Amino acid sequence: MSDDPLEQLEAEAAARKRAGRQPGGSRNPRRRKSSSGDAQAKAAAELAARQAEAERRKREAEETEAAAREAEEPAKPDPSPAPEGPARSQGSPDPASGKRPKAIPFYPNPEHDEFLWQVQEAATARREKIPATAVLRLALRRLSEQMTPSEIVRALGGPVQTQGKMGRPRK
Repeated sequence: MSDDPLEQLEAEAAARKRAGRQPGGSRNPRRRKSSSGDAQAKAAAELAARQAEAERRKREAEETEAAAREAEEPAKPDPSPAPEGPARSQGSPDPASGKRPKAIPFYPNPEHDEFLWQVQEAATARREKIPATAVLRLALRRLSEQMTPSEIVRALGGPVQTQGKMGRPRK
């Protein structure tokens, strides 16, 4: 070997380049060495946990559907004719597809927004978290117990327009 320090550094770099990365050669001392068996076991455990969670959600959905069916039985049927075909409302989930319902935007007016803030303050005082969506679900559940869909339409709908322009005017 030569006495020149630059040549020594170049020789060490060339030796490192030829050797390549050594297994378990992480520069982080806290990083533990993992074998492929550990990674496979971890992946298998994660898959099993996902499957168990999916089964639990499926059971909860079935229980919810059964409770909804029981709640609907004592209610009197709606005298208006039911719409035919596969058309569904925006908020009702399709149990066969297993997908979540489409998100429906909610824009509260100032007085409703103030009420939601009051609910949040009351929940914070009790050290609980109550999201606005939970308040909306409770309100819809109570409304569905008190009124039928046709009663809600009659209460919110205006007079039926039989003549004149319908829709948005063109430019």
